[in-house]
Amino acid sequence: MNRRRFKIICASAIIAGALVFLVVAGVKNTGMRHFTPDALVAHAQEVDNKGIQVDGLISEGTTEWDPTTFQLTFAVRDRESKAEVNVLYANRIKPDNFKDGGNVFVQGNYNASENLIVATKLQTKCASKYEAVEGVTAQASKPSEGEY
Repeated sequence: MNRRRFKIICASAIIAGALVFLVVAGVKNTGMRHFTPDALVAHAQEVDNKGIQVDGLISEGTTEWDPTTFQLTFAVRDRESKAEVNVLYANRIKPDNFKDGGNVFVQGNYNASENLIVATKLQTKCASKYEAVEGVTAQASKPSEGEY
């Protein structure tokens, strides 16, 4: 009876160890560090040829779109600093609300020697839809009697 119990405990420990290893390896391989363009330029060699995420603004005058090859190139910059990171978004359609000066979130592989992100995911944000107009405050109003 003891020998059978020992075998079950050993098998359970091996299975549990394998599961822990798979989870750790999966998280390590899919985990991506998030940067601003300024921080990415500062830590370029640490994340060379690794997956990263960058949040910033589309630099004015850097956008080039080729509709025949579905290739979009542009630069992402910080709000405060002049640091820029080049982006290549290939074989995908350009987002409708993509415009110079707009907010953008880019995910992809970073090449430090070229200061280039080969993007696999690109999301644009339209903050103007959600910002209050100057001088206007949002207030919840109760309908008056008879108004429904």
